[in-house]
Amino acid sequence: MNSCAPSSKRQAAETIEAAGARYVDVAVMAPVYPQQNLAPLLLAGPHAAEAEQLLKALPMSPTVVEGPLGSASSIKMIRSIMMKGMEALTAECYPGIDWPFQSAYNLERSLVHGARRAAEMREVAKTVTDLGFPSDMATATVAWQERLGAVERDKELDLEAADYRTIVADITPGLRRKD
Repeated sequence: MNSCAPSSKRQAAETIEAAGARYVDVAVMAPVYPQQNLAPLLLAGPHAAEAEQLLKALPMSPTVVEGPLGSASSIKMIRSIMMKGMEALTAECYPGIDWPFQSAYNLERSLVHGARRAAEMREVAKTVTDLGFPSDMATATVAWQERLGAVERDKELDLEAADYRTIVADITPGLRRKD
């Protein structure tokens, strides 16, 4: 259940299977705390289905993924590019940032400029598609920017006093649309 490359898992499996034991590729997909034993697990390899039943009985939260041994680790490792990369970018680009203020500011920008930002992101999605890549994130951003830009606000936001949680609580009941 350690985080390592699929090839490392396959190498470990060769050693373990040569000794007569069975090896299962297991990837832990969320922090263990606070979920502890119910943290989601991905399992792969020829013994994954059997391991899934044993782990569910403990109880744990395993899910078998299709593919050979290393498939679960592949998913985890690719996910780590984004998750650990975001952490690193945050540390590098925003040291000492006031997160409640920045979150309120970001949300306010989308509420005020959502329609324009959605139009820009449509062009981003087109650019990415034209390059032959999937545009899922850009397309989803279009939907959120449109939704936030269409929110009817009864008052201007005071960013110095605002907390993004308060703003979200104020705008989410029904996400009232402007006419």
